[in-house]
Amino acid sequence: MDEETEEAAVLRLEQAGYQQRFPGTVKEAESVEELLADEMSKLTMLEQDIISFDVHGISLEVEETEDLVTQSLSEMEKELQKIEKKSAYEKALNMNPEYVSSRSFRLQFLRCEAFNCKHAASRVVLHFQQKEELFGSGDVLVRDVRLSDLDENTLEVFKSGVLQILPNRDVNGRPVICMFLTKWKTKTDVKGAQRLLYYTLQCTGQDEDLQHKGVVAILYFAGKKASAISLNLVKDIYRVRLCMPHVLDAMHYCYENKKMRPLVSGLRFFVGKRARMRCRVHFGNQEHILFQLQTYGITIPEDSPLRRVHGDFPLTWHEEWLQIRQAQETELAELGGAKPRIVLPHRFDVLFGRGTKVRSHTGNIRALHLVNIWQPRYDGASNRFEKAGISERIISMIHESSGRFLKWDEERGWLEVDDETARDKISHW
Repeated sequence: MDEETEEAAVLRLEQAGYQQRFPGTVKEAESVEELLADEMSKLTMLEQDIISFDVHGISLEVEETEDLVTQSLSEMEKELQKIEKKSAYEKALNMNPEYVSSRSFRLQFLRCEAFNCKHAASRVVLHFQQKEELFGSGDVLVRDVRLSDLDENTLEVFKSGVLQILPNRDVNGRPVICMFLTKWKTKTDVKGAQRLLYYTLQCTGQDEDLQHKGVVAILYFAGKKASAISLNLVKDIYRVRLCMPHVLDAMHYCYENKKMRPLVSGLRFFVGKRARMRCRVHFGNQEHILFQLQTYGITIPEDSPLRRVHGDFPLTWHEEWLQIRQAQETELAELGGAKPRIVLPHRFDVLFGRGTKVRSHTGNIRALHLVNIWQPRYDGASNRFEKAGISERIISMIHESSGRFLKWDEERGWLEVDDETARDKISHW
């Protein structure tokens, strides 16, 4: 199921009689939903299973061997050379070939396209084209976009929490990006909205673990009028998503007002086939919607912004996230290099600290389970050296599953502790 182009999606709308507009009535929405259901019914059972696995976060990853990576990078280069119109890409390549041709940068696009070299090359070219349109052709073209690259108005909207990465990953370790339409400022222009999405997606793509897992997106409508969102706006936003090296495994549309049904149906109908098949719609009151999201493995603690969509929701986490991002980007700009800061712990990381959020973290639950398994042997150890060896074994098991031992720092985010501190954590459990 190849990703449908924007032009093809708009053409499909026109053929359906909507002439580049969203369905305007419930009857039109029903027609769209029938078309979507028919499209899904024509998929094979295997294709439907793959989609279901993706949405629930249990999809199979491509086995990434060194031979596959080397061969794919070589094929990707050949595909890039075949593309004729790529002015922004060529400009970036001349400015900083090390950045554009780096293994880590190109691997993001290969992973995104499941190592389809032709598709990956096309996305790279689109990436630089879109980046130049949004941020210009200066040095930003060949480096990561920073908060300082956003204009004052766009940054103000970003700080309001309209678009944010939620503080908890889903149960399968995927980050959850949420857009709260009720918080959107009408003074924000289309370019500003595109820049916000570009920056947010860039942040999720910098973690290699997330390049394999993909991301989940939630679009929450709570009383927003349908007329505030146009097809052109959706088209421009969707173009940003297509240029970024990330896999959108699931998109959840949530709405409480039945008048939003035509808009939601139109949004699903417009996007490309891969994304369209992975859209899930949740209608009802807030309690019902949150329950539905949780059935898809999306964790919603008491302090989650999703529980406060109708009022002033808490921004503590979002402000901390912005502060850590700003500190890291400043350090990178001033010192010419900085170790990426940990903002969202991985699934099997072990967290230091107190409170429900720490105790309920998957990595902590798993580590405590390992401790309980080894507890009889630890209690029966004849000396402290034997006990230390058991602690080391548990730590090794956690490290082997890409787990880390992390302690929170208000200014720098989660910091990895040394082995001695990790042993003390295990021993005192």
